[in-house]
Amino acid sequence: MSTPAEIIAARVNGLILDSEPVTTSYIDEDEFDDAESTVSSIYSTNRSTPAPSIADESAFPTLGGSSASGPATPVWGPSMKVSTPAVSQAPALSTSASSSRKGSPSPLFKSSTIQQAFSLNAENLVSLSSPELKKLLATIKAETNTKIDTNFSQQARIRSFVVSGKPDDVKQAKRLIVRNLTSPLTKQIYVPSKARAAIIGPGGKNLRPIIDSNSVRIDIDSEVVYQPELAEDSDDEDSCNLVAITIKGDVEGVKAAEASILAIVDGSTKNTIATIAVEEIVKPFAQELCKDVIAANPAIDISIPAFNSLFSNVAISGPRKPVYAAKKEIKRILSEYELKVVVEEVKIPQVKHKFLPIESILEEENVLIKLPTDGSMNVKFLGEKKKIALAKEKARQHTSQYKVEVLEMSKAHKGNLNHVKSVAALLKKKGIFDEIAKTNKVTVNAPDNADLSNDEILSVPIEIIFKNNEDEQTKATRRSIVHTVNKILPSSTLVVEDIDKFLIPRVPETIDEVAAANKVSYVVLGSRITLFADVEEQSNEQDQDDFVESEEPADGSAGLSVVNEALDSLRKFSKDLSTVEIAIPSESQLYFPPSTIDAIVGAVDSQSVKVTRKNNSVSVIGFKSDVATIQKLFAAAIADNKEHGDSFSTTIHIPSFVVPRVIGKSGANLNSIRSDYDVKIDVEGFDGAKADSNDQSAKSEIVITGIKANVEACKAKLQLLSKKLADETIVRLRIEQQFHRRLAGPKFSYVNRLQDKYNVKIRFPSESNGGGADAPKSKDEITIKGASKGVSKAEEELKDLYQYEKENGFKKTIQIPVKAIALVLGKGGSNIKDIADGTGVEFDFHRDDEAEAKLGYAEVELTGSRTALKEATDKINEIVSEQENLIEKTINVDPKHFRALIGTGGQTRREIIENAGGAHLSGPKFNRLINFPAEGSGSDEITVVGDKKIVDKVIEQITKIVEEREAVITEGIEIAKERHGLIIGPAGSVRHALENEFNVRIRVPQQASSSNIIDVTGLPERIEKLRAKLLELTKDEWNRVVEVPTKYHQLVSERGAILKKIETDFHVIVKHGNLTRTASKLNSAAPSSPPESAVGDNGTKFTIITEKEEQDQAENGEGSTIPWRLIGSEEDTSKAAEFIAERLARAQEATSKGFFYSSNPSVFSKIVGSGGSTINQIRAKSNCFIHVPRAKDKYNQFVFLTGSEAALEKAKSQIEAAIKNQ
Repeated sequence: MSTPAEIIAARVNGLILDSEPVTTSYIDEDEFDDAESTVSSIYSTNRSTPAPSIADESAFPTLGGSSASGPATPVWGPSMKVSTPAVSQAPALSTSASSSRKGSPSPLFKSSTIQQAFSLNAENLVSLSSPELKKLLATIKAETNTKIDTNFSQQARIRSFVVSGKPDDVKQAKRLIVRNLTSPLTKQIYVPSKARAAIIGPGGKNLRPIIDSNSVRIDIDSEVVYQPELAEDSDDEDSCNLVAITIKGDVEGVKAAEASILAIVDGSTKNTIATIAVEEIVKPFAQELCKDVIAANPAIDISIPAFNSLFSNVAISGPRKPVYAAKKEIKRILSEYELKVVVEEVKIPQVKHKFLPIESILEEENVLIKLPTDGSMNVKFLGEKKKIALAKEKARQHTSQYKVEVLEMSKAHKGNLNHVKSVAALLKKKGIFDEIAKTNKVTVNAPDNADLSNDEILSVPIEIIFKNNEDEQTKATRRSIVHTVNKILPSSTLVVEDIDKFLIPRVPETIDEVAAANKVSYVVLGSRITLFADVEEQSNEQDQDDFVESEEPADGSAGLSVVNEALDSLRKFSKDLSTVEIAIPSESQLYFPPSTIDAIVGAVDSQSVKVTRKNNSVSVIGFKSDVATIQKLFAAAIADNKEHGDSFSTTIHIPSFVVPRVIGKSGANLNSIRSDYDVKIDVEGFDGAKADSNDQSAKSEIVITGIKANVEACKAKLQLLSKKLADETIVRLRIEQQFHRRLAGPKFSYVNRLQDKYNVKIRFPSESNGGGADAPKSKDEITIKGASKGVSKAEEELKDLYQYEKENGFKKTIQIPVKAIALVLGKGGSNIKDIADGTGVEFDFHRDDEAEAKLGYAEVELTGSRTALKEATDKINEIVSEQENLIEKTINVDPKHFRALIGTGGQTRREIIENAGGAHLSGPKFNRLINFPAEGSGSDEITVVGDKKIVDKVIEQITKIVEEREAVITEGIEIAKERHGLIIGPAGSVRHALENEFNVRIRVPQQASSSNIIDVTGLPERIEKLRAKLLELTKDEWNRVVEVPTKYHQLVSERGAILKKIETDFHVIVKHGNLTRTASKLNSAAPSSPPESAVGDNGTKFTIITEKEEQDQAENGEGSTIPWRLIGSEEDTSKAAEFIAERLARAQEATSKGFFYSSNPSVFSKIVGSGGSTINQIRAKSNCFIHVPRAKDKYNQFVFLTGSEAALEKAKSQIEAAIKNQ
């Protein structure tokens, strides 16, 4: 007969399913005997299944029984095995209740009371006599208002209990039975140390309820132990750093407390970051090898370093278990592939290295080309052995297409290396090298400014890179560079070297505006500033093939002087500069690493000081006030370091929800800040759950420890960063993928406008967009990240646009002829994708080979707005029309005309195509339109392939050009040599305009040539029209010319002052033509030095040198003249000419020189008089030429006079009178 406990167990386990009545008789506790309590029961059933035995553990799970596998092991994670200390072995707890068997048939009755059966292992029960047990159970029954039945099985050595009553009462009764009848249990488990704070909670908020509800004691060790054998990921330091937790209490309380703790641990460590160190030999292939793992794990973020990245770690972040599974798989893949990688070395000339297609070969063949770093020719090919041969062949084919020609600039301008380097820097800065390269379709590389600034480098190599069939373009490139360099003469520059090196970075802000206003360019190489005047082109030098010295350009010195004067502000600043040496005590030197110096300097403007660390001191140069500030900060830092060393600590509090972003992906942000400021940063009390909930009231504590200056600077940085991040938000919009292209707009124009307008980042799902918190999580999601206000505005606009697109998602089907399909699609679908991107439509090709063969066309379905559909349809129809109208024609042309039809750098060929309506053609179509036979082939056939209309117009133009060239003649037109500059114009602008207007070629002789014949090549009728234009252009603009001998020019012009008088008194302008520069030099030339005999002992002395004495010192200059060209009315120029002739006659009569010496030059002001009145009277009465020196002149104690001997005597007496009378 079964016991009552067996019956209840059967009921609880759902084994009694019939409807027969069950009668159960229970025995009270007073019927227990000393050996064993017995219960008699009577029940009947018509089921054939036997009732379970009380010894069957499937009916009565054991509380405290020892399992066959030995004692239970405290576990965290799938592989954790921790040795439990020698404590009392407690029974394992298991219960069986009617509510716990999911899927089992329901019991035959339902009641407000329940029955729960469980058992305890006898060997773990406390020793109680039957009366004691009876008394204990009676007490529990009374306290919990329950009915308790118990039985002891000698065979199984277990005591079974059945508790009946209300659910809460049954639960409480069971807890009291277990607590009072079992021995106390001590259990130790290990958890990751980073979960310690989460288990305890702020002020014990999480731990206290676990202790109270389970009546246990919990001790958490403060010591962290490193046990990789217990970790889920032995490579992850966080997983290997564990703390021990000891739980003491009854078996059920310990079990429940352990479950609660592990639940918290699991929650706080549900997301993790793992890294894998990638060997350099495998790194280039990691992205390709891991793409399947990435695709199979969309829930985690896997970052693979690129082959040229500085980083060598795979970073994996996301839920813990998938992260560790992915890590294991990636490690396996990389390890296996590492065994397959071989390295082969190939000797390739260095000049070819830059042409190696490293990225394309890696993408196509999965082979990496690694260039040498030691300057050798040994290039390494890394990859699988079977793939390297093809990769090497592709590399060889690619590099063999290119040649390099080096143009050595250093020999230009007679080897003036500093000038040539400055010119090279200028041509780079102004993009002239790039323009020449673009015009001729080659690549031009010039040295960088660092090499140009290096005085030890004595060459200036200009590399011209071109394809094998581009020799003509190369020659044209060389000629253009040579011509450009020859034009920029040293005489048109001004070199400034007196600006303090510290102030050089301020040069751009000082002179940019004034330089632009005065048409001056400049470059800075080291501490040398070179100013360039933008001068006019003076001659036709395009055909020069080597560097030569050009003629003197027009004078641009005025603009250079203005820019140089603008630098005076920096020269003044140099007076305010100060340099100090700050000694660092030996005991403090350890506390002044670069990061500390940067933190101190950060307190002032970074451009106002420069700090250099030396062995035992710091050198500071800069503005005095800022240098003084830095001195004070260093003194304070030294004092702080004596007090705190590198242990100064401060605490800031930031919102918990921004902590993950402050830390950054894989700790990148925080590690970068730690590195920048060389401090220790600890995040305390960070609650991941609160961070996830965006609870803005929750704060986390950040402790910064280190050198005080660094700590304070780091504190300011973190506060600013957290403030910025606190306002950052991410919005996720669910928008079907089919609308994404239209929302993005043509070439992402709509999205870029929103991003710029609201300063946000908008991301669409993409295989290549990487991870991050703002990465879209599905193909139908778009994210917006940024400041909350901007995100809100962008979200609103994007939703409006989405709604509009939904309402305007029109469809259109286009039929494309089979022969045009390939052209519409393009290589790899490039053409149709360009159309879709450019118009914002979606496309779907319906391809069916059988249907296409039968119908002769394929269909493409377009989706978008009406405007976009029309635009896309027009583009597709244009391609189809082009295919249908494609023709090929040939024309026979004498090969002597090929060069003219191609033009310099292909210019004429491009113009023919553009004039025929082919300007819109893509590169390949444009280049394929006109094909000339290979040079030396002997063929005279030019092939034209393209649209019929364009082809016909091209042939028409070629025919016309050839006919015109057959009729072309060359004639010479005589133009005065001094008028050639008018035909050339600034930078050749006039000549180019004439050539374009009359369609002729004009060749102007070199400046050094004696020829005055200008050769014109073109059609006869055009040459005649040009002749009339040239005669009109070069006619004289002046009425009269007075030729003044060079040796008298300075006297006649009165050092240039007389030109202003002529303009004021006669309304006549004087020009000197191409001798303007010579005239200017004569005007500014210093007077001849006075003889030693002219110096007086004291007071004044007047000395006259006769004509014979003068001839020994004079610079003759016989034979040459300076033209004085007078521009004005006939009457005015006539009067001006008479005035100039009169002064010339006086100069010719001036056969002697006079020197009036005064030991006190201040008396010369009496000679000048008010407004020059006195000296003008002396000049008029004596007919002498008189020059009074300025204070800064070399001979500032002499007044210089020129005239006849008699005139000088008159001037002497008048000068003495002027000094005496005043």
